Amino acid sequence: MPLKTDELIGRMKNLIRSVKPRNLVIVGDVKHHVAGPERMEFLAVPKFLSAIGGEASDVHIVLGNHDGGLEPLTPRDVEIHGSAGVAWGDAWLTHGSAKLPEEASSSRLIVMGHVHPSVRLRDAMGYRYSFQVWLSGPMKGRNKRSIVVLPSFNKYIGQLVMNEPTRATLRGPLLSQRLVELGELEVHTLEGHLLGKLRELF
Repeated sequence: MPLKTDELIGRMKNLIRSVKPRNLVIVGDVKHHVAGPERMEFLAVPKFLSAIGGEASDVHIVLGNHDGGLEPLTPRDVEIHGSAGVAWGDAWLTHGSAKLPEEASSSRLIVMGHVHPSVRLRDAMGYRYSFQVWLSGPMKGRNKRSIVVLPSFNKYIGQLVMNEPTRATLRGPLLSQRLVELGELEVHTLEGHLLGKLRELF
């Protein structure tokens, strides 16, 4: 597949100009190759980060499991945080491939990426449709935290279909049954339409 860097830059610039955020935080997987950058990523990653850095005042990256060797490709004015995440107001922003550190225990909201959630639905004629989605809902435990699982910004990468059986290892440590009742998570489309709870979509 041809590189989609210019398309992604255009979408991100439009989003930044529309929302006008003070900060932009990318919760990991800036690049695809896990161990280190592939040849095309040596060009694509700096181009993308430099372009969006010209639009947002402050850009932060929480490292994901695909971000090995990302630092040399990152402009000096972009702040990098470890994969465990970073406190952001009342929220803890993390990629989702690592366990939460102790300092995240006081955060009321956990925001993660990692799984690139989607759902697959079938209509009355038997046709199947896949949608990127947001997931949100309560976490288990006494501190009454909530979790939000972000869809991937890049629509061309693989998605994990959440309303079909999946291996627990693909979901990562934060979506384990010990921490989250998956079926109780609400599912929203990218446009914000509520599809229902995840258990209702199986």
